[in-house]
Parts: sequence; structure tokens; C-alpha cells
Amino acid sequence: MPKATEQEVRCYHCGDPCRTDHVVADGKDFCCVGCKAVYGLLQESGLCDYYTIADTPGVKQGPSEEEVRPELLDLKEVRDRLVEFSEDGITRVRFFVPQVHCSSCIWLLENLGRIHPAVLRSRMRFANKELTVTFREDALSLRGLVELMRRIGYAPQLQGASQKGRITGASRSFYLKLGISAFAFGNIMLFSFPEYLGVDGQDALLRRGFQWLGLLFALPVIFYAATDFFRSAWAGIRQRHINIDVPIALGIMALFSRSVIDVVFQVGPGYFDSLAGLVFFLLVGRWYQAHVYEALSFDRTLEDLLPIVVLKRDERGECPVRVADLVPGDVIVVRDHELVPVDAELLEGDAHIDNSFITGEPLPLHRTRGAAIPAGGRQRGGAITLRVRKPFSESHVKRMWEEQGALRDERPAMPRMIDAVAQRFTWGVLLVALAAGLFWWGRDSEQVWPVITAVLIVACPCALALSMPFAFGHAMRLLGRKGLFLRDVEVVERMAGIDTVVFDKTGTLTDRDAFAVEFDGGSITATEERMVRALAGHSAHPLSAAVYQRSRGKDLPVRDVQEVPGAGIEGEVMGVPVRLGSASFVGANSPLHHADGQAEVYVRIAERVLGRFLVARPARSAMAGTVGAIASGHHVHLLTGDRSVDREVSVAFAPDEIHMEQSPTMKATFIERLRTRGRHVMMVGDGLNDAGAMRHSEVGIAVSGSTTALTPACDGILEARALDRLPWAMRLSRRAHRIVIASLVISLVYNTVGILFAVSGELTPLVAAILMPLSSVTVVAFVSLAVWVGSQGVMRTPHDDRQVRL
Repeated sequence: MPKATEQEVRCYHCGDPCRTDHVVADGKDFCCVGCKAVYGLLQESGLCDYYTIADTPGVKQGPSEEEVRPELLDLKEVRDRLVEFSEDGITRVRFFVPQVHCSSCIWLLENLGRIHPAVLRSRMRFANKELTVTFREDALSLRGLVELMRRIGYAPQLQGASQKGRITGASRSFYLKLGISAFAFGNIMLFSFPEYLGVDGQDALLRRGFQWLGLLFALPVIFYAATDFFRSAWAGIRQRHINIDVPIALGIMALFSRSVIDVVFQVGPGYFDSLAGLVFFLLVGRWYQAHVYEALSFDRTLEDLLPIVVLKRDERGECPVRVADLVPGDVIVVRDHELVPVDAELLEGDAHIDNSFITGEPLPLHRTRGAAIPAGGRQRGGAITLRVRKPFSESHVKRMWEEQGALRDERPAMPRMIDAVAQRFTWGVLLVALAAGLFWWGRDSEQVWPVITAVLIVACPCALALSMPFAFGHAMRLLGRKGLFLRDVEVVERMAGIDTVVFDKTGTLTDRDAFAVEFDGGSITATEERMVRALAGHSAHPLSAAVYQRSRGKDLPVRDVQEVPGAGIEGEVMGVPVRLGSASFVGANSPLHHADGQAEVYVRIAERVLGRFLVARPARSAMAGTVGAIASGHHVHLLTGDRSVDREVSVAFAPDEIHMEQSPTMKATFIERLRTRGRHVMMVGDGLNDAGAMRHSEVGIAVSGSTTALTPACDGILEARALDRLPWAMRLSRRAHRIVIASLVISLVYNTVGILFAVSGELTPLVAAILMPLSSVTVVAFVSLAVWVGSQGVMRTPHDDRQVRL
């Protein structure tokens, strides 16, 4: 085995110091065989770009007491805890991976498919240290996947980072550090009483003894309690990134070094009391910041706020209910293109389940009676009847929906701006500290280290990092309570920049549950009407629902149902082909005279076009006020697949803002055209025929009525009864954006004033450490109060004329 030179070298993979007998391969040094093996695996897989994103980004190879042991995966309870979905050889699992610490880690874990082809998709949620992996279990077992992750240094653990209230190994270590620093702080203050009281020379021996005891108690503070700051600062320096812990670590080391010199050379008493207090209050600030983020994350997991509804069937018939109210044993109906919101069992119908929402694989899987249907699958075909097996709280639908937000290519401007400000601010603090030290060196050398330390500690941009997630997170909670549930906080920011709102008509601005239907054409028999009703019941489209509810009776069996979005639905009823939809879809060569303001559903049974149903749906009561309020400050457009728009809806829009006979593809193209012209677009629809348009918009809002509104493309779900809250939501998002800007200004002013006092020598390091977490508390309190007051203010504001229509 090749030997390294005698000089100290660091591991190419993890960055740790190498021993004299370390491993050398390809001209690179490795501290152990494990790190070398990981490098070899990445090299074989063509993933050495891992080392170009950050220097020595790898994790030191070694066992962990809490990692998943492969032999445990044979136990059903362990497997059930990790597996979210498993069907037809495709499995989706979720791991807790605490070793993730930088962008290189994320890049590597999201490229597992390049190491093993059986991995179809892997997504990392850095905030929770959670990795979701979808893989083919016929080519790679769950045990093999865990072994693969262990080989590259990211052995998963069983416990989840998102389990609220659970004390993990990391949090236990943090609380131990907090306790040690508090214990040392209190005792060192006791040892410093001779200095506080100004004892005379006859007690010099006692005073010297207490100074050495202070040094002794400061050692665990430096070498244990403060290690997180040193580790984070060193990681930032290795990645050529000056993070906020760099000045903190420098300040701690400066204070400790000066104190050791004072005591050892009997120059002075040192600053061990200030040092211990400094670390203690810094850890208190970190604890507070972590709890703020935890509170935001936990609030976003409240399933009972999610306004998704589904048709529940009982002895009284079918009625829409919230999925959060479903219990095991309930019977639900899922129609074509609707999402299965809970784990269920197939009772009736021909199920063709598209699991692309879960696995990324778009091929529908055929299922027969008695089969298990996973939450998150989308029915492609006719209506199916399911029995609920697990409540919504145990499904993974909401988390999968949230993960879709991570797939967006663009990152909002606000986080980029805050990162840039924090980076420049940190460099500025280092320069100010250096200048202050040089200034005091010529005036009073005793003040040099306290001043430098105070500057480095008091000027911390932690409040900068807190302002955006807390302001937008608080606004997101307020919106959820008013009926608008958003995917994540970034949606609030994107909503603040919207200048164009595009509405779908049917089911969005018109009422799904109030309608008038009449048949126009030749005669239609009772049997034919039952055949039409049977086919219409398999579609979730509002027009089909209207035709279905026109008549009553037991549904006839339907086979081979196929729905073409934007066109119609077809199937075989009692062996006879039936079509419902547009004139062109059913093959009406001579369409009837157009009826203004009414939607048309043409009927074809066998080879004969019977006529059409005319469906008149009144506009929602809040429609005119909602569109008017939004139009006062934004561009608005109406998209519809109908050939005409009734007057009740059309009066809310200018003639050039109404676009008729729009297919789903045309709607998506229209949104793309607007964005190409520089517009920031929000699409508001029902999530059925406008999913493509939502996908191309910056913000997609699905209006939830009597159907499941959740679609992977949407960024938010709005309860139909809360449509009039949409203008308020948009004003609140803009108000929250302005509050973030104000909080940034307050934070910068706060830090600037603190720096001025520190430079002048009026601020001790201990007081600076107390002020640092107080700045975070101040920002959080300001943001909370300002967003709440702002929410009350925008509710009373009729419109916001910040933007002017052109």
C-alpha cells in the first residue's frame, strides 16, 4: 500500500487529517479505505463532479448506532415504516439522512440513478434531511439500496427528522452543549468574584487560583460546547464560502486566545466569564432559531387545513366530503382523472391507475376488484368505487404534492437577494473588525480583543435569514385559515410578483352545484337518457356532472371508458357505444344553432347524433367582485372551451380579455405566450382541463368544489366558497413581501448600531452575545405583528393600485 509523505495532508473525500500510513490512489490522499472505496465508486459511476461543487464534501466513513441495519429490513414493521408505496415492482421509500450538510451531498443523493440504474428517482429535502427514493425492487432490493447508501457514506437512519417533539441524537448533543456552557458560565462567574470585588494584593494567590479554575472550566466550552460553530465555519471556508459562523468562530477563538495569554503570563484575569456566557447565549439563539423553523415546518403538515374533497357514497347517495374526515371503511367514488387521496381497496369499476405522481412512471396499471389502490394514484378511465383503508393523515399525498415544488427550475428572487446580502454583510463585518482592532491597537491595546470579539458577535445576519421564511410562513398560515392552502412559502413570494391573472370559466367562475339542463334536439327515450347518465357519471367534468344529475335512477354498467380532455367522453353502455362532448367529438356534421350563454354537450348513441344538452350555470355569487378587485391592479384574462360566454360572466371582462374555444393545449400555449412577453402569470382553474396551463404559470391555483382539486401542477388549493378571498390573498402576499423588506432594513440598522457601539468600546462581548439572539426575537416579533396587522388592513382595503393595467 503506498505511503504518503511525512507532511500533514487531508483526505480528498472527507477533508479529515490523514495519518502517516494513509491510503493513496490516483495521486489522491484518503484517510481510510472507506473514503477511498467511495471515491472509486463515484469514479466508476462518472460522478466525480461531486468533488467540484465543494472541496472535500464527503462524509467520514464509519458506523453509526442509529443507522438502519440491513438485517432489520426483513422485519415487516421496519419495512412498513420506511416504505410509502410498493406496487408492480416499483417501491418508494423515505429515509432520514443526517449526514447531509452541503450542496454536494444533495447533488450526489439526487443522482443515485447514475450509480445504480434501478433507482428511478431520488429527491432530497435538506430542511428535514429526508431522502425519498423510487426504485425497481425487482432489480435492487430495499436492503441493497441501504447497502448502496452506506457504501457512499450516507447510511440512512430509522428515525425521522420531522417527528415533532422527539429528541434525536443530534438534539440530545445540542442540549448537552447548552447545559455545559450554562454550567461553566455560572461557575466561572463565581470564580471571578475576586475580580468583581477588587480584592487587594494579600489575596493574590486566591485570585490566581480562581483564574486557573476559570481556564479549566472554559476548556469544555471551547472543545465541546462551541464545536458546532467551528465545524460550520471550517466547512464554509473549505467550500470557499464565508458563512455567518466564520466571524462567530473567530470571535470565540480571539477571546479564548487572549484570555489564555492573560492567565498564563499573568497579564490579566482573562475573559473566561464573557467567553462562557458568549457561547451559552449563542446556543440559546440557535435553539430559538431552530424552534422557529420547526414551528413553521410543523404548521405546514396540518392535513385538516387542506381543502381536498371527494365523493363519499352511503345509503343516502353520494355527497362531497373533506378527505380529512374520511375514516377506514368509508366508501368513496373516484372518477376519470381524479386523484385517489387515501390508501383504499377497489370495490367496483375498471381501475387504470396512473402512479406517475408517486413514481414518475406514466404507464397506467390495470387493477381488478379487491386490489389495493395507493394514495396518490390517478384514475384513467371510468369511475371506480373504493373502500378507505387508511385515513388521510396516514397517506403521503400532501408530502408528494409539496415535493413537486422542488422540481421547479427557477428559484425566487427574494432568497437569492437575502443570500447575497448576508454574504456581503459577513465580509463587511470581518473588515470592520480588522479595522477596529488596528484602531484600538494604537490607542489602548487592552481593548483590542474585546472590541474585535464584540464586533464579530453582535453583527450576525441570523435575523436576515429568519425574516423571509417567518413572514411568508405566517402569511401562509393566515391564508390557510381563510381557505387558500399553498404548497410552500415560496408560493407566497411568487404570488406577490403576479401582474396577470388568467381564469378558467367552467367550475371556477361558474357554480358547479347550481345549474339548469335541458335537452335540445330530437326525442330521447328514457333508456337512452339512462345510458347518457351512466356514461356522464364516469367524468369529473362540471358539464358531465350536470348531465348526470339531470336524471335519477340506478346506473347502468359501462365499459371501455375513455375521456379526452377538452373534447368529451366515450364508452360502451350495455354493449352500445355512447359519446358525450363537443360537436366535433361526437361527429355532428351539422351542429345546431349556437345558444348564447349556454354550454353544449352533444350526444351520440351508436351511429346516431340525438342532439345536445344545454347547460346553463350561474356565475358564483362572488365572481364579479373578485374579478373586479383583481382587475383594478392586474391584467386579467378568461379562458374557456365553450363557444360563448354568458353575459353574467362576460361583463366582468373586457372583450379582448375573453378567449373562447380553448383546448387544454391552447390554454397552456396562451400562458407560455404571456410569460414570453415578460408577464408574471397566475392561473386559476379547477385542475381538470387546465393542469397544463397551471404547469406553465408561475402560480397555479386549483378551485376546490365538489371534486378532488389536488393536481401535481397546482401550487395552491382554494375552497370554492372562499373565491372572494383571492384578492385579499394577493394583497396579503404583497404586504408580506414589503414586510420582509422592512425587516431586512430593521435588521441592518440594528446590526449597524450594534457595530458602532462595539467599535467604540462601549459594548462587551457578553452583552453582544445577549443582543445577538435578541435581534432574532425582535425580527420575529415585528414580522408576526406586522403580518397580522397587515392581514386585517388588506381585508378592509377595497383594492391595491400598486400596479396599473395598461
